[in-house]
Amino acid sequence: MNIKKIEIDIVERNLEFVGDNVFQSSGVTGGIVHQGILRIFSENGFEGNCIIGSHRGDNLSKINSVKNLANIILGDSIFSSNNIWHMLIKRPKFSINRFTIDDFSAFSSIDVAIWDLKGKILNLPVYSLLGGEQKKIKAYGTYQPRHIDPDGYVQESDEIKNLNLKAYKIHPGPMETKKTISMIEKVRKNLGKEFTLMIDPNNSYDLKKSLDVGESLDENNFFWFEDPIAWDDLTGIEKIFSKIKTPLAMSDQIDFNFKELQKYIYHPFPQIIRGTSRKLGITGLMKACAIAESKNKLCEIGTGGNIYFNMANIHVTSSINNCIFYEYWMPTSSADFATIEKIDLDSKGKVTASEKPGLGISLDENWIKDNIVDRIKIF
Repeated sequence: MNIKKIEIDIVERNLEFVGDNVFQSSGVTGGIVHQGILRIFSENGFEGNCIIGSHRGDNLSKINSVKNLANIILGDSIFSSNNIWHMLIKRPKFSINRFTIDDFSAFSSIDVAIWDLKGKILNLPVYSLLGGEQKKIKAYGTYQPRHIDPDGYVQESDEIKNLNLKAYKIHPGPMETKKTISMIEKVRKNLGKEFTLMIDPNNSYDLKKSLDVGESLDENNFFWFEDPIAWDDLTGIEKIFSKIKTPLAMSDQIDFNFKELQKYIYHPFPQIIRGTSRKLGITGLMKACAIAESKNKLCEIGTGGNIYFNMANIHVTSSINNCIFYEYWMPTSSADFATIEKIDLDSKGKVTASEKPGLGISLDENWIKDNIVDRIKIF
């Protein structure tokens, strides 16, 4: 069964600004955002979906990359979609035929939509196709950096706790070392010793700050220390690993994709590898998790940036044994749009994959009609 046609509805949203008083290299959520609603159709009329782009900035270049890649796969078999992965991974990053970050994102959207399509055709949820089963997954709440003082994060931790979440990942932004350590101590005291805590400074620390903050993490029993320094600074990573007990989790840095995993798998550090369907699709994410598992490492899956990637992350987590958490990115309105279903927490702060065919979420055609600004058709 082959791919018959592909359509992309370009929609426009005006998002409320989040954390606009705190610098971060990846930008601030808010303002006008363009994203694509991807529709991949089979010969027998089934439709698989994904959203192109995430909750930050403009995504028109990503949409253009999906359009280009869609022209290549039109007419291909839906059930040999792994060929797209092989085509992508063989392309060099630095040549006239190079694949860019946007091209990896394009692959991810197409791959997730095809898995959704396969599940609908076979009348099975994606986790079943992946060999998994429905299970409840612990979620941790997190925001992008929003505060410039410790008390702001204490208030944020109350918000997390009030959602019945049992885990909280802090994005501390550029706070100076003393304030960061004070914040770590205050949040731990506020939430109690049983609450699971993580911290992610988004690769912004130098080695000294990493070690100073890491010592405080040890004293306050944090579950992981995510991306303190650049992902490819192996000398620095090894020094942090040798000095602190808190496990290192790496890397959500934008240029860390699949081939970069080889930097980590032959070392005991980091203890936790990061991945997400937003960068690898379902196909690549399953491969990354398997590589991590082969080295007895966790592969903790990061936010997808839109509801389709987030649900794909849940289906993958339901199909592997080395991911503990779901990243519950807030505010959820930044990612939950254009669909009828949403990703909800249960009373114990957990999420569950849908039992419906495919990813188990359906497009809200009325919302799309009200917000569409352009449409691309590929036959």
